[in-house]
Amino acid sequence: MLQAADLARIKAQLKQFGCSDREAQIYVKCLQMGPATVQEISRKLRQNRVTVHSAIEQLIEKGFVTESRRGKKRLIVAEEPDVLYKLIQQKKNELTLIEANVDFAVKLLQSVRAEEIGKPTVKLYEDVEGFKRMLEESLTAKGELLVFTYVDLFSQLLDPDYLEDYFVRRAAKGIHTRLIFPPCDFAYRVNKKAKQYKIRIRLLPANLKWRSGFFAWNDSVSLKSFTEGRLTTTIIENRDIAHFMRNIVFELIWNIAEPV
Repeated sequence: MLQAADLARIKAQLKQFGCSDREAQIYVKCLQMGPATVQEISRKLRQNRVTVHSAIEQLIEKGFVTESRRGKKRLIVAEEPDVLYKLIQQKKNELTLIEANVDFAVKLLQSVRAEEIGKPTVKLYEDVEGFKRMLEESLTAKGELLVFTYVDLFSQLLDPDYLEDYFVRRAAKGIHTRLIFPPCDFAYRVNKKAKQYKIRIRLLPANLKWRSGFFAWNDSVSLKSFTEGRLTTTIIENRDIAHFMRNIVFELIWNIAEPV
């Protein structure tokens, strides 16, 4: 006999597969009863037959129950619980298909996007999750990604495993990156995998200290700041501003920085 807490956990899990509370309850009841008619199921649950019938149709569509026949009777049969593994694999297959076609779709959508007319688009993200969102957006870079930052700040805030995965995924997309850091252990450690990560690092003098920085890619510049324990990330999408930060500001600093 399921306890109320166990049923609540099941409902929460099945919700991840698109099931409502009622649908989850009906699926569990079908497992307990074995093959049964809609009327029998509704009686056991003490719920309206029409409502139960509607929910069962949804469960059939989602793959949780099937229908069978015993003479003229229509029976509802619950799939075995391991159907969840099959449904997960189905979702993975669907995502693989989407991923295979998304680049083409993005290019088509970008071709019909309105041209930027002067006014910058600005997005503000906060905290570590906001910074991660910016990093994910930077993976759309076509060509080179430029980074000028006080690296100890974000290397301490972000999970090292996440950073490692980000560097690997970035390199896999063919994105080359130039980075300007102060002297720090992180810079020397990452530089050991410079070829794998497709990066080049230069360092500014150790006496310089700052608590902000920027990432630049395509027509976007991301300004980040860490002040009073609060991390903010502001992304500005503007061709002229991006050109200035990439080709003037970054190049001036890059030329005076020293290779690792």
